Amino acid sequence: MEVPEVSYADAQGVSIAWQQWGSGPDVLAVPPLVTNIEVTWENEFYRRFFEYVGRHVRLTVFDKRGIGLSDKFNKPPTLEQRTNDIVAVMNAAGLEQPALVGVSEGGLMAQLFTVQHPDRVNRLALVNTQPGMSGMLSAFRASDGSLERLKQFVDKFTRIVADWGRDPQYFVDLFCPSNTENAAFVRWWGRLQRQSATPADIRRQVESLRGLDAGARLAEITVPTLVVHASGDRVVPAACGRYVAERIPGARFVEIPGDDHFVEPGRQWQHMADAWLEFITGSAPAVQAERRVVTVLFTDIVDSTVKAATVGDGEWRRLLDRHDRIAWELVDRYRGTIVKSTGDGVLARFDAPSHALEFAVAFRQALAELAIEIRCGLHSGEVELRENGDITGTAVNLAARVEQAADRGVIAVSSTVRDLVLGGGKRFSDYGEHSVKGFDQRWHLFALDE
Repeated sequence: MEVPEVSYADAQGVSIAWQQWGSGPDVLAVPPLVTNIEVTWENEFYRRFFEYVGRHVRLTVFDKRGIGLSDKFNKPPTLEQRTNDIVAVMNAAGLEQPALVGVSEGGLMAQLFTVQHPDRVNRLALVNTQPGMSGMLSAFRASDGSLERLKQFVDKFTRIVADWGRDPQYFVDLFCPSNTENAAFVRWWGRLQRQSATPADIRRQVESLRGLDAGARLAEITVPTLVVHASGDRVVPAACGRYVAERIPGARFVEIPGDDHFVEPGRQWQHMADAWLEFITGSAPAVQAERRVVTVLFTDIVDSTVKAATVGDGEWRRLLDRHDRIAWELVDRYRGTIVKSTGDGVLARFDAPSHALEFAVAFRQALAELAIEIRCGLHSGEVELRENGDITGTAVNLAARVEQAADRGVIAVSSTVRDLVLGGGKRFSDYGEHSVKGFDQRWHLFALDE
């Protein structure tokens, strides 16, 4: 799936960036604190989520005023301006009465919008959300009346704002703990923070939210409502979700095991998504096991441990960040999909072997300019595309073995890849027969010539 085009809605002179894709009932997602609707497509976790949801509904997303690709502000917007921004996106996207999905603090805006514009909302789904300070006071108050836990929460947010874009590990530990050990994700999260807002922008954004509270108006929400919450959410306790559900007439509360506040990169992303997709579409998403012939590509940085020790931890992290950014940029150019980071490399898939080879050549050349040397391995075959975005099958295992057989700087391919691109102008050198772990027969490999 190609990244959707970014469009702009005019909200009384303020430009609000939005995207739309998928098919099915219309859904408008009201975003959380950190968004950039273009950059999030770089990450394999977000992309798998977007593609999965787009198979069941037509999803419209936007960057709220002050964040991402939308216009910034110096003066905090009023509640009316915030809700008018949502109306502007609805009108620009051709949405008469969509379902609203409010995520995190976007759920607070979705609650207030539904109260003010009940005729524009078909259904309301709230994910890991809270109603403002009224709910937070209730959730964080200890049995003895103490609010020490709330103070600790405020202190954590103060640190996040102070270290914005500089300490993504702390943010990931709190918001996406299932990815705490995923160094590539942590590096990317720092990029998302920087592309979402400057430190001054995020400080203004957080300060502008303090006066918003829907607690006293929840009883006015009359549309069918579902509240979904991760049981171990480290940012907004599940008690906040229960508080909201108990005060909206007829609302249903669903608690799902998990610790991640942000759903898309979390382990329970599909369970969370399926809950609100079933609520909106009327039926549970069917489990689909799709098999497809693709070209699988593995890359790996040569002597990464030695290089990291040579340049130092800080410089090595910066090099890995540039490695990841180059991979994301090039994989879109050559119409592929990054399946996952492998630590010091990537696993990607392409519908055409020629595109995979062109990516490998461009990737190797771009990294050489950073004094980073890689090896690549490619094989074409049938794989299973799993709902979580991963791929499995013999073709994946063989591509990994081909990469392991490659020497430094070599783009090695199986005979299958070589045969598929014959006549296309690519030239190969015989790389010999290799014993491949897990396979009985020896495999004839080739090296791409340039």
